Amino acid sequence: MTTTQAVAARRVSYQFETLWDFDYEPTHEDLQALYETAKKNQWNGSTAIDWSRAIGRDGPVLNVAMAFQGTNFFSRLTAEEQREVEIKVSAWRLSQFLHGEQGALLVASQLVNPMPELDCKLYASTQVVDEGRHVEVFERYVKRLHKIYPVDPLLKGLIDEILASGLWELKLLGMQMLIEGLAIAAFNLMRRQTGDPTLADLLDYVLQDEGRHVNFGYFALRRSIPLMDGKTREVLEEFAFNACDAMYGRDERTGFQSIKTVWSEMGWDAEQIWRDTITNSQTVKMFNRLLFTEVLIPRLQRLQLISSRVEPRYRAIGLLD
Repeated sequence: MTTTQAVAARRVSYQFETLWDFDYEPTHEDLQALYETAKKNQWNGSTAIDWSRAIGRDGPVLNVAMAFQGTNFFSRLTAEEQREVEIKVSAWRLSQFLHGEQGALLVASQLVNPMPELDCKLYASTQVVDEGRHVEVFERYVKRLHKIYPVDPLLKGLIDEILASGLWELKLLGMQMLIEGLAIAAFNLMRRQTGDPTLADLLDYVLQDEGRHVNFGYFALRRSIPLMDGKTREVLEEFAFNACDAMYGRDERTGFQSIKTVWSEMGWDAEQIWRDTITNSQTVKMFNRLLFTEVLIPRLQRLQLISSRVEPRYRAIGLLD
């Protein structure tokens, strides 16, 4: 890929309105409270986390026995191979967190412009600060650990679609509900699987912000969706289903498959290990439960974005009983 092509691959074109709110009247009590919480809970990534500790000195970055419980390949690994898996899989996961946080930074900065009410603009401004801080700490950690892996094509495609949309409602749904919901599930899972105090602290701080971000999307969408025309609602329903369908790792065409890069680096059969992991890993099953059963599906239902028109499609892929 030439330098020009590489730059073009990173560019996303979009156009949307910028709206002022000259009324200065509060409209969202929920968002006012969230805004106050966001102001009180700011933290400094340089000082809140003790960066003097050696990564992985006091505990494994990733408990690989837990992460790959149930798979066939893991029991055959040597201690040296397990250590290599720990470092490389952790770096791959954290790289995706890093790329996702940069995507969230870009989307949050967009939301300040088109959202029509000042309460939303004020809260979105705090999220811009949060996401910048998240990019900072994940970059710092993953560079100390190993290296930054490329962004997963599925993650990049979802964020590009969100960035390019002219609908602020889709930006809220896509980033605040779906991508941030994904982040909360992934962060909680890695928090359970790490013994490294630096990573544990980092994830604890980031998770306190992520909960607010998801609530921002939920509160704002809960207010806007009942006033939405049918065509716009269908656009949101289609986007939500397609994103869930792609992220729900269950076969060879779904999920975040760029982890195959790690297996290829180790000289292993990447396709075979991917199939083994998708079929047998308890972590994959736990991730799907955290993301879909406990977070996304209930919230989409409460927002009335799983209508009778799309409900059969969720059932067909196993996300609804």
